Amino acid sequence: MDTERYKHFLNSHSKLYRFALSLTKDSDDAKDIHQESLMKLWQLRDEWTNWENFEAYAMRMVRNTFLNYSRKKNSQRYTALEDITEDLLPNDTDREMVLTDLRMRFNALINKLPEVQRNILYLREIEEMEYKEISQILQITESQVKVYLFRGRQYLRNKMHGKR
Repeated sequence: MDTERYKHFLNSHSKLYRFALSLTKDSDDAKDIHQESLMKLWQLRDEWTNWENFEAYAMRMVRNTFLNYSRKKNSQRYTALEDITEDLLPNDTDREMVLTDLRMRFNALINKLPEVQRNILYLREIEEMEYKEISQILQITESQVKVYLFRGRQYLRNKMHGKR
């Protein structure tokens, strides 16, 4: 192992942590991201000599780790409808009525979407396809897929919250 790169690795700890902290705004999350990034960097130590700029690569790794961490954290925030209503409603009959009503409202809103948005929402959310796969199936660009998906989600969110 290149001793110069190893010194860079040792000296980069505080800078990488500060960068993680600036991204997360939370010291516990920053510590997790920092530690995960350092572990990844250490596992790649045999490749350090191939990297033109160690610091830039390390910072990019922290950023990518943060993005993955954020996606995971955001996906855990969403709770199933059944979980939400479990504590709120006293018995199974009331819970089923509310769930049935919510599903009917949601399906009615989905049916109001333009066909392309409805298809993209289905492929992305139900079939869990990547943007590239969806673009190939529907023969549109990945950018168009992202725009249609954003607009569809925004429409559903606004209508479910009673906004115009």
